[in-house]
Amino acid sequence: MKKIVLILLVALFFVTACEDQKILEPKSTASPSPTTSATTSEGQIHEHCTRAGNVNGGSSDLSYEIYYTGDRLNRVESKETVISDQSSVLDTYEEAYRTLHSYYKNIDYYYTEVVREDNYVTSIIQIDYDHVDADTLLALEGEDNNIYENKIPKISKFKDLAKKVGMSCTEVS
Repeated sequence: MKKIVLILLVALFFVTACEDQKILEPKSTASPSPTTSATTSEGQIHEHCTRAGNVNGGSSDLSYEIYYTGDRLNRVESKETVISDQSSVLDTYEEAYRTLHSYYKNIDYYYTEVVREDNYVTSIIQIDYDHVDADTLLALEGEDNNIYENKIPKISKFKDLAKKVGMSCTEVS
């Protein structure tokens, strides 16, 4: 799906391997959280995927909770945080996240939120693929280079994209 591809590619573009750059921690102890947390239904697998790195002027932390049955992706909960003491860095990411989210604001079962604090900005996205209208997403994003195959969201395609940007996934028991 182009949205996921775009987020992952934007993250990859901004995340660099500058080893000498200090990684910052959020100053606030408040942690933005999604409105709901999915539970695993019978036969469903839950994996936690992450990637941390540096951005010019700060650090990033990408976290995805993925739920799937067989090769069918059921749900994704993503939380992407950019941490920086430079407001211009946070402004850039906040604007990019809000612009991207605006394309999906009226789609049922597709929740987005941007949280901005003093030294971080977080993008939260929850997609319930079991209920979201695939035709609406495909009309918005196009048929090419996404996670859908014959209107079915595929975990194999999601994992291929995640692997390309260096994310690692582990099964949650």
